[in-house]
Amino acid sequence: MASYSRTGLDSRSLAGVAVFGALAVVLTSISQALGLNFPVIPYLQFDLGEIAILLAFFIFGPIPALAAAFIEFATLMAIGVNVAFFGPELKLIAILSSLLGLWIGLVVVRRLKRPTVGKAIGLGAGLGMAIRAIAMTLPNYLIIIYLYGLSGIIGYVSGGFKDVGISLSDSNALLLILAMTGVFNALQFAFVSVVSYGIVSLPQVQNTRAAGRRLWILTYLQSKDQKVT
Repeated sequence: MASYSRTGLDSRSLAGVAVFGALAVVLTSISQALGLNFPVIPYLQFDLGEIAILLAFFIFGPIPALAAAFIEFATLMAIGVNVAFFGPELKLIAILSSLLGLWIGLVVVRRLKRPTVGKAIGLGAGLGMAIRAIAMTLPNYLIIIYLYGLSGIIGYVSGGFKDVGISLSDSNALLLILAMTGVFNALQFAFVSVVSYGIVSLPQVQNTRAAGRRLWILTYLQSKDQKVT
């Protein structure tokens, strides 16, 4: 039990890893089919697949969630889904940085006198949003400058910015595009965090014994003399 509460990794979690990794691929494909693009920067797309990764985190633990994320990455690379603008690579960086923030939030909340799932996910989501926005700035900068060129990107996204009352120019475009990309990443993780929290908060889910145990997040947050709600 102790090793499970620390990592969430054992043989009985492998099936969950496979299921949530596959579910992430399916949900990502559905997102593309639905065309859930960010209106301001159309090449950015909201991704439902991250919900599956977060659920793997909450139900089985951080290492199974990481494994599911890499399974999704390898599958997307193999089948060619979400390949534009180095999609799978950027998606992997985004979810790994988000999980880091989520993990830090859980560690902090676990030290409180009254830890709750809501507090843990709330703080973790906030940290995940911040870390993700920062982590995604450099790769997006490199892609804009060295791969596609700033002028080409301006021509592609200027219409979306104009719709929100912003005019792009050579002097302000890079900063505004990177800033709006950060906004997108924050919104994306906020959305999947809210949905995932809604799911794990359901009594039917919290009473489920995944791999023969309680949800990992409940086990992790609960000390010997605490009751987690």
